Amino acid sequence: MSALLEVRNLQTHFFRKKQAIPAVDGVDISIKKGETVALVGESGSGKSITSLSIMGLVPSPGGKIVGGEILFDGKDLVKLTENQLCKVRGNDISMIFQEPMTSLNPVLTIGEQIIEVLMLHQKMTKTTAMKKAIEMLELVGFSRAAQLVNDFPHRLSGGMRQRVMVAMAMSCNPKLLIADEPTTALDVTIQAQILDLMKDLSHKFDTSILLITHDLGVVSEIADRVVVMYCGQVVEEASVDDLFDEPMHPYTIGLMNSIPSIEADISRLESIKGNVPPPTNLPVGCRFAPRCPQAFDRCFSEVPALEKKEGNRSVRCFLYDGKGA
Repeated sequence: MSALLEVRNLQTHFFRKKQAIPAVDGVDISIKKGETVALVGESGSGKSITSLSIMGLVPSPGGKIVGGEILFDGKDLVKLTENQLCKVRGNDISMIFQEPMTSLNPVLTIGEQIIEVLMLHQKMTKTTAMKKAIEMLELVGFSRAAQLVNDFPHRLSGGMRQRVMVAMAMSCNPKLLIADEPTTALDVTIQAQILDLMKDLSHKFDTSILLITHDLGVVSEIADRVVVMYCGQVVEEASVDDLFDEPMHPYTIGLMNSIPSIEADISRLESIKGNVPPPTNLPVGCRFAPRCPQAFDRCFSEVPALEKKEGNRSVRCFLYDGKGA
């Protein structure tokens, strides 16, 4: 099956005092129709900038895509004009942002905000758009949708606001849904409901999902494949089963070891020492080497390539390139 979205060697830099700061540095991601791919990593690894690059929403001035391709349905989004992008964004590609309270306009009703999307992208009349808005709110689990369209965002709980964001994002039947930490601010019960909702809607509309998260528990619930990012680069890619059964990269192993387990009898969770380095001061060689418990001399002088391995997986680590130290 051909890919719906294919990101090739994406490079997004921020410029400060003539210095180019690489926030995303040569990222490759492929998503098939109906597939859910999770993009994981610590804060500062480049996940959100990757998603904003796909949407054409890199903060400007200052940020710019300086290289690579973002092929969506065969079209390179990087080469589109802003007007052409607007026809894709919100219509064929929708995004759920991290914090629904800051994403929803506090002075417009829920109905007005969904109607605006439908009238802009689907060219519906106001009456037709209102009917569709009520349908979408019912679809995401609101029993009193006809009354809810007249409510303002501040009257809703965090979980309800996130459901509204899902309804708005799915209202135009997008081919791709990008969800940036959609469950971060929600309690565990509501998280599960939102994830189930996204899975159900994905199957109903045959929508592909790019899920951006640092929560591996969320990944195990919803993803088909996982892409692990560190310091603006992909360090490992595998199916969700392979990644959880046998993580390869030391960074992925560190992330896995930091997950609490009800089976293990331990008093203290493991952690990855150190912090993600700022993009203004990246280490020489492998970017994870200063934090890696398995690093050797070569790791501090050479840059490992992302190499294909058996089982349709990839890893960026000298431990697996056959040359060793």
